[in-house]
Amino acid sequence: MARRLSAAGRSACAAWIGLWLGAASLAAQTYISTTGQTSISADYDPTGPAPKAPVTVAAPSTLPFLAAVPAGQYLDLKAAAARFSQSSFTSPALVDVMPGGARAPGAATPIAATPSFSWQGIPPVLQPPSPDMAVGPSDALMVINSNLAQFTRPGTLVSVTSFQSWFNDVLATTCPSSCLLFDPWIVYDQLHGRFLLLVGATPSSQPSRTFSYLLLSVSKGATFAGGWKNFALNASAEGMNQTQFWGDSWRLGYDNVAIYLSGNMYNVSGNFQYAKVRVLKKSDVYNPTATTLAYQELGSGSAKLRNADATIAFSLVPIRQRGSPNSAAVGLLVNTANVPNLPAAYLTVWKIADPLATPLTMTPTTLTGTSYGLPAPAPELGTSATLDSGDTRILKAVYRSGFLYTARDTGYTDQATTITYDVIDTVALKIASQARLLNTNAFYPAFDIPATVPAGTQFASTSLITGTTTAPDGTLTYPGISSLKNGTGYFDINFGATSRWGDYFGGTVDPVSGGLWVSGEYALAPLSGGFGQSGTWAGYFPWLTTSAFTDVPSTSPYYDFINVLSSWQITTGCSANPPLFCPTNIVTRDQIATFVIRSMLGNTFTYSNTPHFTDVPATSPFFPYIQKLADLGLTHGCTATTYCPGNPVLRQDAAVLLVRGKLESLFGDNFTFPTTPFFTDVPATSPQFPYVQKMYELGLTTGCSATQFCPTATMTRQEAAVFLTRAFLN
Repeated sequence: MARRLSAAGRSACAAWIGLWLGAASLAAQTYISTTGQTSISADYDPTGPAPKAPVTVAAPSTLPFLAAVPAGQYLDLKAAAARFSQSSFTSPALVDVMPGGARAPGAATPIAATPSFSWQGIPPVLQPPSPDMAVGPSDALMVINSNLAQFTRPGTLVSVTSFQSWFNDVLATTCPSSCLLFDPWIVYDQLHGRFLLLVGATPSSQPSRTFSYLLLSVSKGATFAGGWKNFALNASAEGMNQTQFWGDSWRLGYDNVAIYLSGNMYNVSGNFQYAKVRVLKKSDVYNPTATTLAYQELGSGSAKLRNADATIAFSLVPIRQRGSPNSAAVGLLVNTANVPNLPAAYLTVWKIADPLATPLTMTPTTLTGTSYGLPAPAPELGTSATLDSGDTRILKAVYRSGFLYTARDTGYTDQATTITYDVIDTVALKIASQARLLNTNAFYPAFDIPATVPAGTQFASTSLITGTTTAPDGTLTYPGISSLKNGTGYFDINFGATSRWGDYFGGTVDPVSGGLWVSGEYALAPLSGGFGQSGTWAGYFPWLTTSAFTDVPSTSPYYDFINVLSSWQITTGCSANPPLFCPTNIVTRDQIATFVIRSMLGNTFTYSNTPHFTDVPATSPFFPYIQKLADLGLTHGCTATTYCPGNPVLRQDAAVLLVRGKLESLFGDNFTFPTTPFFTDVPATSPQFPYVQKMYELGLTTGCSATQFCPTATMTRQEAAVFLTRAFLN
């Protein structure tokens, strides 16, 4: 039976066909934070025996997708968008860089078009699993709505742990009766070498859903097996007050100094109320002895966060910082227009002035670009059932070196179900470019920004991996993961109606080798009776670089690292004509100062004018870099008054400098490290032992052999390229 559009649906349809409208211009409001804290915490050892869970955990399918409008209105709006849907395309998929026109599929790309290897993820499930993924130096972790799985980096499954067991010690306090655990996010913070896991928790029964918690788990080091710390934060609290609202669709982000949690609040009937942001200091979250976790909150109470058109802001997404861990905080979040206000042409960027200040202040800025609308449901082969492609909320925001990159599901009258990618200049606060995928039904991007993406540029087509129901030739197919895993059947759990298809895919930069890891879901053949089922899949896409020097062949294991170092202007080589790198030359102490400071701060930085060292005069071309190295406390020279700039750099000294450069701003020299020696030639009595241990744990080095580090060997330029790229660019 045909569905009759409500007034809201007819209005939305008219908006789709009519003109695309921009946002109203209003004066920006500055928001002030309130404070809160939790004392609900517990240590967790994932290698120990599984505890008995204290509560019943409900199936994840009981929580519907929640937009900023009631369910009926959302369905009407999706039905209005469906009139523009296409089941086939006459051309292959490509990238349309708006408004400049389509980019050819053969354009240079930062990662390979096909994975070097891939594997089956967490076993098949009946409900869309919404897989996310994080990869550290030695572990690949995948989460779905109920479990966390540990894989080796080559893809061997080691263990699967339910969230019920993982958070056992904090669930008894937060959700003592039947509890729903949902919306998991897993990230590896490559800036400081920690995993972060965020899971929502709320009563499984709708009449009881008057509160919720955020379950935050942080690893104590860079490995899965090194132990974790669990915290439970009351998402329904506003300062000292307890509301009757519960949180959904929380997002997790970080920069060099803070962890950002942001989500949407709903009443017991599932109606959207407002969005809010919580900010936690990294120094607190990453303290393994912490039992109380303080936070500051923005958007709670009467100070609801609003877009420039005066609508209540929805689904603010915090950035995840890539690249150099400079001491400056980023403090950025971004969101799209609310569903009822589509079509719209703006994004709102939110800036927290100083994430370490008390109270916090946050100010929105409206950026106008190309108008967008709600994505249409995605058609699929073999059935009239369609897949829900979600709303227009930003699904991921990544910050790298002054630019903010986003990916989101969107719809246009000429491309009903697609992905839009934004590049935002955070210095000028303007949209630098926008792109979308053409000739495909695409949704839920697996997205991140490797070091091979030049600053401020758009991805090219073969680097954009999404969920899709469209084959490379433009024909309709089963839902799968582009360039990674084809579907093997249609997906239908509502028997001919629109079926939910997860909330996101996973994408993350490799901290060691620099490529892109991807996780997603694909449709398996339906069960008997036609009920759909999903599988999960993961794969690794290597990075691609362009040769910068004639003396570094593509067969060299250092090739990509050296090219990345050149692309970020950290090195110009040892000769301009011909372009040479001199890969086996020994690095001197003045050169390593230049490499480290450029990797951390670029070439624009302030430094003290009075020389720290008598053998580095102000006339030296290395003076600014050596001065900054000393200003930051990263070096104390070779004596109390000299730096010894022309001396060669020993590998053990490089370990100290690199680890300090990566961790000094947060931990100083008081970082944790494994106490069992990794190398036979670096004993625990060595003053460089903590740094060499940490360097290995972070994946910056594997030593000079399987058992040795060669601490007193001199460091070559090609070795420096690997160390610097892993420490500061991946």
